[in-house]
Amino acid sequence: MIAFDIDKQTQNDLEIFGSNDNQKSLFNLFNQTCTIEGATTLKLIFKNPLTDIDLISERKKLIAYLQTNKLDFNLDKESIDFIEFYLRQNNRPKVPTSIFRTQKTISDYIKPTRELYLKRRGVKEVLDLIVYLTNLFLKLNLKKDFSFLKRMNDILYDLKNNKHITSYLSSKNFKLTSSKLSIFDFELRKTELNKINDLLTFVYELDAYYAVAKTAVKYNLHYPEISNDQEKHIQIKGLKHIFIDKAITNDINFSADKNVLFITGVNMAGKSTLLKSIAIAIYLAHLGFPVPAEKMKTSIFEGLVTTINISDNLSEGYSHFYNEVRRVKEVAAKISEPKNMLVIFDELFRGTNVKDAHEASVSIINAFSKIKNCLFLVSTHIIEVAEDLNLNPNINFTFLETKMVDGKPSFSHKLKPGITADRMGLWIIQNEGILDALNKNANR
Repeated sequence: MIAFDIDKQTQNDLEIFGSNDNQKSLFNLFNQTCTIEGATTLKLIFKNPLTDIDLISERKKLIAYLQTNKLDFNLDKESIDFIEFYLRQNNRPKVPTSIFRTQKTISDYIKPTRELYLKRRGVKEVLDLIVYLTNLFLKLNLKKDFSFLKRMNDILYDLKNNKHITSYLSSKNFKLTSSKLSIFDFELRKTELNKINDLLTFVYELDAYYAVAKTAVKYNLHYPEISNDQEKHIQIKGLKHIFIDKAITNDINFSADKNVLFITGVNMAGKSTLLKSIAIAIYLAHLGFPVPAEKMKTSIFEGLVTTINISDNLSEGYSHFYNEVRRVKEVAAKISEPKNMLVIFDELFRGTNVKDAHEASVSIINAFSKIKNCLFLVSTHIIEVAEDLNLNPNINFTFLETKMVDGKPSFSHKLKPGITADRMGLWIIQNEGILDALNKNANR
């Protein structure tokens, strides 16, 4: 399977991971896990988007099934942590012979120890987890073709076949005496240890999937339709930015016959937000996750690369413009390989003068339009760039509209076909009273 190509710049642009638990990020938005290891598993999933349509489809269908099942998956974090702690104890359990059990019963009665507490609680927590999962799987329809659930249920079934665990499950008034505790400790930490560890791995993955299902309900996300078509395409209805409450929605139609989607609009019209919204939807779709849109159809891509929030690199002495040039060079190297990628540039060459930015943008975008195995999204507020590209048949021109209402700009944030002629730089300068302030001091 080909690894999905996504780099650190793109992860930062899309705010996939925050630098701390409280920072806004895509991962934190989805992280409604019950357990620490469930969150770790979810993060691992986030780091590895898929390119195999079968794996994507299976994960997507499983999460959607868990969502529609509406089962209350709510493991106790403290209990799961204690199970891990209990299983990791260094003192390996001894074979519970009759003599050993008798000795332990007497010593535990005379002088209860911390070790006794750990064993008693650890055994109880593991057995309670098996009971909880057994009840959960009784409610799940295992006739559904989900290999993940079937493999997890197989391990659970094998554990329940252990005669000692069976005795616990079948008894209504089971008492965990010191003698029985020695047996169960040996069975759980020795005989069945590998199976229990395997079961916990599945529990954490299930925790991650339920977290995604909970997020889908909370934010009204929908599951995309994924295709393996050779010709790349993206169709999205009702796309919104997942971080914005009551966000304006947009429709996106993007196909290989016009492999460059070109967006014009003034600063503050919402170009960056729209580009991030599209990229996030594509990223989530390749995780097998639901997306912030009413409907979505997309082909499989082998990578996603964005350049939205690039900055100066003063420590290495690079200017903003030189960093932009280096980024274009990096992207050129990526797409020179036989990869189907989605490439997004917000405001090409904003770090140089308008003339150079204009000429460089026209050249680069014309070159992009000839690379048919990739799709490109490019935005600019330099209208002349769009005018010079207007005759290129491979470019789909769109714009975000700005209207002046009562002398103030009004942003619809709706994407429309064509090229905008809107300009707003001088209005901002005048509205801030900069010219008035300068003119008042002109004759001092």
